[in-house]
Amino acid sequence: MCDTCKQQPIFGIRWKCAECQNYDLCSLCYHGDKHNMRHRFYRITHPGGERVLLEPRRKSKKVGFRGIFPGARVVRGVDWQWEDQDGGNGRRGKVTEIQDWSAASPRSAAYVIWDNGSKNLYRVGFEGMADLKVINDAKGGTVYRDHLPHLGEQTSSQSGPGGINIGDQVNVDLDLEIVQSLQHGHGGWTDGMFECLGTTGTVVGIDEDHDIVVSYPSGNRWTFNPAVLTKVNSPVPSTQSGTVSTSQPGEGNNLTSLQQFSVGDYVQICSDLERMKLLQKGHGEWAEAMLPTLGKIGRVQQIYHDNDLKVEVCGTLWTYNPAVVAKVASDNAASGCAHGEHLNALLKKLFESTVSGDAIEELVKSAANGDAQRVDDVLKHGETNVNVVFAGHTALQAAAQNGHAEVIRTLLRNKADMEIEDKDGDRAVHHAAYGDEPIVLELLARSGADLNARNKRRQTALHIAVNKGHVGVVRMILQLGCLPSLQDSEGDTPLHDAISKKRDDMLALLLEHGADITLTNNNGFNALHHAALRGNPSAMRILLTKLPRPWMVDEKKDDGYTALHLAALNNHCEVAELLVKLGRANMDLQNMNLQTALHLAVERQHTQIVRLLVREGCDVNIPDKDGDTPLHEALRHHTLSQLRQLQDMQDIGKLLMGLGNQSSDKKSSASIACFLASHGADIRIRNKKGQTPLDLCPDPSLCRALKKCQREMENNTSGGSQPSSPGSYNGTSTTNFEECMVCSDTKRDVLFGPCGHVACCSRCSPIIKKCLICKQAVQSKTKIEECVVCSDKKAAVLFQPCGHMCACDGCAALMKKCVQCRAQIDKVIPFTTCCGVPSPEKLLVVPPPAVAVMNNGSKDTYHSDYDRLRHELHDIKEQTMCPVCLDRLKNMIFLCGHGTCQMCGDRMSECPICRKPVEKRILLY
Repeated sequence: MCDTCKQQPIFGIRWKCAECQNYDLCSLCYHGDKHNMRHRFYRITHPGGERVLLEPRRKSKKVGFRGIFPGARVVRGVDWQWEDQDGGNGRRGKVTEIQDWSAASPRSAAYVIWDNGSKNLYRVGFEGMADLKVINDAKGGTVYRDHLPHLGEQTSSQSGPGGINIGDQVNVDLDLEIVQSLQHGHGGWTDGMFECLGTTGTVVGIDEDHDIVVSYPSGNRWTFNPAVLTKVNSPVPSTQSGTVSTSQPGEGNNLTSLQQFSVGDYVQICSDLERMKLLQKGHGEWAEAMLPTLGKIGRVQQIYHDNDLKVEVCGTLWTYNPAVVAKVASDNAASGCAHGEHLNALLKKLFESTVSGDAIEELVKSAANGDAQRVDDVLKHGETNVNVVFAGHTALQAAAQNGHAEVIRTLLRNKADMEIEDKDGDRAVHHAAYGDEPIVLELLARSGADLNARNKRRQTALHIAVNKGHVGVVRMILQLGCLPSLQDSEGDTPLHDAISKKRDDMLALLLEHGADITLTNNNGFNALHHAALRGNPSAMRILLTKLPRPWMVDEKKDDGYTALHLAALNNHCEVAELLVKLGRANMDLQNMNLQTALHLAVERQHTQIVRLLVREGCDVNIPDKDGDTPLHEALRHHTLSQLRQLQDMQDIGKLLMGLGNQSSDKKSSASIACFLASHGADIRIRNKKGQTPLDLCPDPSLCRALKKCQREMENNTSGGSQPSSPGSYNGTSTTNFEECMVCSDTKRDVLFGPCGHVACCSRCSPIIKKCLICKQAVQSKTKIEECVVCSDKKAAVLFQPCGHMCACDGCAALMKKCVQCRAQIDKVIPFTTCCGVPSPEKLLVVPPPAVAVMNNGSKDTYHSDYDRLRHELHDIKEQTMCPVCLDRLKNMIFLCGHGTCQMCGDRMSECPICRKPVEKRILLY
């Protein structure tokens, strides 16, 4: 941890003060002149790396450095994968801030504002990725140049892993199983490599991963993990004689008895704890984790320049003062003993003190293989702890991941701990989820395992199951009562993960068990935002159909972006259509820059999105923070090359056809501008600079086309006709609106749900899949019968919000509740409006008053605000009222986290919500 800024862990180079005890700095603090400038520091480039002593900073020269820093101008780089967020290849942007791409990778991203106005975060160093390339660099700060390592510099700890260099003679002295396990990821193991066991080879190369290439007398070359190799008679490069002299560990301060060490020597660690603590000061220091190594035998792996020894002992590596170790005498073996026999004798002595290791290994491997009988025998006849760890896992974890229920029962009978964590923080339930073992998860849960336990990435077993696509495990965990909305270290809930993985089955399961759609991740995205960002229409449809509150579709991020903004920005047309038509999203909401979804779609030239929003009735004249309307944006993006191409067009009809062609690859901002002008965009609105859209148009022919579009639109409006839209009734007069739109022979008598339109007769309705008026999918069809009150006239009024049509005009005026379902009537809609005919008459409304307009994309602001506030008040009451009596406020909390009012709580012995015993009652004030 940096002792100045408290960054933990330190990312990059660690700077350790050579004069203060246990004082470290990160690079920012070191080059920022923190701590005493007269003190010398060690430079440590990587964990376990060599310490390089540096001169005091007070005497050193500082130089500035430049690159991708705030103020730099950049273009897209070699790892760019963000489509046309920058406005196209070659477009430039300005870096405004250096940020963290993730919590585990600080200062690895740059926030860029592009010349087209868009802004976002891009990788600069995260996992080696470079989304940006600098054009004009900026000043980043100053560093002590001579204190930095040279690029590509190989330190002594890097050039020869384990002290091995090219030309060295090496042996493979470990057991076969250990060698095979260590070879994973380092070249692997094949049967032809058996020749390496017991045969000395020559190092002929060290690859970029620091794996060792060894040549053998047969002519074969094999690649090894350096941990499996032992040098033969390796000298120590830091001394002329190739040896290190020291005193024996058990002889106090007697320096007359000397011994020599070489890499590969077997040594015994001093067993005197107090002596170890004393002599380790300044030589790697003492740590409590070194306690198991006292008196044990290990092997020297490296000798440092100060003669300290790096020793492998008990499966770990530690740095020791040479005064606390003793070389194992070579005369312990019989004279004339062969090298192999001598080595076997040493290895036998090495592992004599850890004979229990065989039982530990056998226990874990038997559990992993499902051998319940062998597991039981090991636990009964040995002294092995059931919770011991081998290869990083306990027996219970190994059995859980492989689905061996009988082994698990055996381990649980022997008091196995289900909550032990491995190095990643995973418990047995995590391993069962990873291995797709729902039966094991049920067994663990019934035995008291915590299904909501989190690993070091804050993931629950549910997170892992969703990410791995194990739907059976997801179903089981949810049925067992796991919390469905816990967040991981990135803030993602299992809902976010199911959307990312495009697993609609898991998404539906999570929502059925109460997953919270409103929770946001670290980037501010809730589930709806995430589905819109990912362009996942099937997930969006599921979310919208199960939305607990209708206004959630318009929830904004911190930057003001709604789900519709994100869909428009990323050209996810199908998602945008679902938000508008199924979710009834407000198309006129603005972000922090006062941009609507139409602004973003026009800015990115997403023609289909523009067409959708305009046809659904969005406001085309809303200004952003600069006063620009979407028409301003369209003409600003118009280029001279596009103008020359448009001059060849014969008439405005072909111009408008360019927008309607869905398969056209050409993105024309001029076509978008004409489309907007023909649908109500005002060419006379001025922005904050006093410019009208025409002031931004350099082409006279396009100006004439825009003026013509506006004149035609105004003439149509004054003549009583409106531009065609899905919500309007076209081509049929009000006198014949009752005719079936399919056969025209009989009257319309079928009500479509959920849109509420009446478009055809009962004879034609079976063939209708989409409403003929609004094009929305028909989910229900109801034949319109006579009025249920007077029985004299046909039902002719649609009640909202229940959607029933069961009364005539005269009877409906007297009703406050629907006679069919007894639901409160908020508004009533005449039969003519249901048929798609614009009616000049004011709609009959039951207080609170509101004006209903059917399916034209706009919403009644008063009614929607009232409805939202009503539901929010209901939610607040649910959270604060006593769940038992529903009369008094909740003012008493139990240890389980639930609560009641004091009067109810005093009379209860168990929680009314979770049924856990009430151990303590806490009053709220």
